[in-house]
Amino acid sequence: MRLRLAPVEYKVCTTADCGIPYEGERCPQCRSSFDPALGRKELADRLILVDVDPAIYEQTLRCRCPVCKNLFDLRAEEIIGRAQCARCLQPLFSRVQLQTIWRGTETLLQRARKLESARRQLEVCPHCAHPSALGHWCPLAHTVPHAPGVSGLPQNPTVVWVRTFHIGESLEGLQVRERREEAPDEAWRETSEGTTSKSDKEPTDAEEY
Repeated sequence: MRLRLAPVEYKVCTTADCGIPYEGERCPQCRSSFDPALGRKELADRLILVDVDPAIYEQTLRCRCPVCKNLFDLRAEEIIGRAQCARCLQPLFSRVQLQTIWRGTETLLQRARKLESARRQLEVCPHCAHPSALGHWCPLAHTVPHAPGVSGLPQNPTVVWVRTFHIGESLEGLQVRERREEAPDEAWRETSEGTTSKSDKEPTDAEEY
């Protein structure tokens, strides 16, 4: 068990007159659930406890919008959906074209960036001739002003630490529990040393005679 200074992910409550940062699925103050289309995820450096079983925090990757700095996830279904026309729902690229576009990619972010680049070169849908408009990837683009030419995709993912809630103890609680677990071992060690010392000082029956 050790302390580490790490970037921790927080959610910001969107309820009026609340707005506190929190961890978990619901705001602890007003009990409202988190909506990624309205609520912001932010980073804050703080001391966390690591090397604990079960883990209190786990490391993961997030996309961070270059415009509003909101943290968000990418899903494979979303990327596949953006490879289709928003109007006729037909694929904008053939299977062979997608294989070429995504060749050499390993992460969802890399795939999203490659697809974004390919779509910028596509003016209209090849099936219905509908203009191939680009949309923002950041979930807050509908509520927070974003520049039209910015996709919201970062160059690289951001490493964050997220609370697991496998254990509800605080740092202080874990330290107390650790001291309690060490106490029996310390007591046994003192008893063992005392017994050994006593046996060294008291002669045996054979030594008395």
